[in-house]
Amino acid sequence: MHLFHQTDLNADVIELSTEEAHHATAVLRLAVGTTIGLMDGQGQRAEAELITVGKRGCTAQVISRTIHPPERAHRIHIAVAPTKQMDRLEWFVEKAVEVGVDRITPIITERSERTKLRLDRLQRVAIAAMKQSQRTWLPVIDEAVKLDQFLNEVLPAQRFFGWCEGEHTSLMQAYTPTQNALVLIGPEGDFTAEEADRLRALGFAAISLGHARLRTETAALTACTWMSLAQQR
Repeated sequence: MHLFHQTDLNADVIELSTEEAHHATAVLRLAVGTTIGLMDGQGQRAEAELITVGKRGCTAQVISRTIHPPERAHRIHIAVAPTKQMDRLEWFVEKAVEVGVDRITPIITERSERTKLRLDRLQRVAIAAMKQSQRTWLPVIDEAVKLDQFLNEVLPAQRFFGWCEGEHTSLMQAYTPTQNALVLIGPEGDFTAEEADRLRALGFAAISLGHARLRTETAALTACTWMSLAQQR
């Protein structure tokens, strides 16, 4: 059954968004009477039947609805410096959604190679990954924000940052899966010593992700994967 993302599933008759309607008609060439799945990314799914299909859009009659609880008992938040090549950041977003993540924040640091990005592109990647992996919850993807501004937010007590220099602990040993957690991953040049000092002063623990030096997007995905799997043990 083909799946489509719709932010509002409360009505009995749903009009598919322009993008999803185009996918249903021009790409999949679905016909009236086809049963489809709808998901709002906030825990609700619906089974529906297409009742109109045309150039002006598609509508579907809801047959049934189901509510799904959050996929994890404790939130996983990855804050990552955007990579110079946008496709590498998109790859991370896609895989993190498949693995399981609750929030992704692009952070701008002293050594960031990219300071601007298109949030709409990342959201489309996340939606496609949610549908492909048949997850029910869509993670929050924030606008890019400077590190100093981000650190002014209310942050979870369990907070880490990837650090290649100096003393650090393995995330596998430091992470407690029964608590919300935030992991910061810096750019290819890593956080500066000054940034690392400030993070420690704010209660962030320096962590490693193994013996190899990983690319930014690989490190972010590795952290996300470990924490998601740890919650399933």
